[in-house]
Amino acid sequence: MKLDLFKKLREREKHITRLHIILFVLVVTIAIVVIVTVKSSGAKKLARYKKLENDFKTATVYYYGKKADQIEEYGYRIITMDTLIENGYLQDDITNECVGYTIITNFKNDEGNFKVEYEPYIKCGDSYTTVDYEPKYLEK
Repeated sequence: MKLDLFKKLREREKHITRLHIILFVLVVTIAIVVIVTVKSSGAKKLARYKKLENDFKTATVYYYGKKADQIEEYGYRIITMDTLIENGYLQDDITNECVGYTIITNFKNDEGNFKVEYEPYIKCGDSYTTVDYEPKYLEK
C-alpha cells in the first residue's frame, strides 16, 4: 500500500514538473514575442522620424533655396516646420505630432567658398528629438 501511494505521488510530481516546464516555456515564448514586437515597432517609428528629418530638409531647400544667396556671409535663417506645412512644402501624417525648425547657414568651406547648409531639428513628443534641438528657435 505504501508502495502504491509512493508511485502515485511520484507520477503526480512528474505531471506537475511537466506542467511547470510547459508553463515556463510558454511564458518565455510570450515574453520573446512581446520584446521583438516592441523593438520592431520602435525601429519603425525611429525610421519614420529620420525620414521626416530628411523630408523636412528637402522641403526647406525647395522653399528657401532660391533665396539662400540672400543670407549674409556667416549668417543664418530659421525656417519652422509650420511655415513649410502652411505653404504646402511638407505633408506627412506624423507632422501633427512633431514640431521643428531648420537652420540655414552660410559659411566659408575649406576651399574658401561660401556654402549654404541646411540642418533640420525636430521634436516629436517624448518619442524622438534631434540631437541639439533647441525649442528657443520656435519662439516668435
